Amino acid sequence: MALVYRIQKRQFVDSILSGEGARLNGGRWNPPGTPLIYTSTTPELALLETLVHLNGTPLRDLPPFVRVTIELPEAIEVIPATDLPAGWNTLKYETEIPVFLRPKLTPTYPALAFSVPSVIIRDSPSRNILINPLHPLIAQVKVVEVVPHGFDERLSRGE
Repeated sequence: MALVYRIQKRQFVDSILSGEGARLNGGRWNPPGTPLIYTSTTPELALLETLVHLNGTPLRDLPPFVRVTIELPEAIEVIPATDLPAGWNTLKYETEIPVFLRPKLTPTYPALAFSVPSVIIRDSPSRNILINPLHPLIAQVKVVEVVPHGFDERLSRGE
């Protein structure tokens, strides 16, 4: 079993394994309409991934957040950066990037999750783990810990 981490708004903790937020909004690795659960191999990378998506909202104005630890089977396919489409790591990525994983996001594909490099920390051993909530192995995925997550006030310097 592998442990992965996610930092998210507390109000959505009950639907964490649904991939609903990503389905509604889409993201770098999924188009709108395709559910996906974005997690990281370390709490630190999960924090950075959360911070870059706050769109300038001052930390003091944020709703309560939680850090979630998730356990999943080792059915994780590692995708090296060399196998990713050109432009996967640009801030304004091309429209083909979110559909790159679509052929693998089926219930019959062997992998439950996909390990991809971080755009934020290039060449880091920490990786993002993208979990397919429609895969049959999702039944073996467990939320093992949910704890309040406060943001260190030093992160808000310069606001």
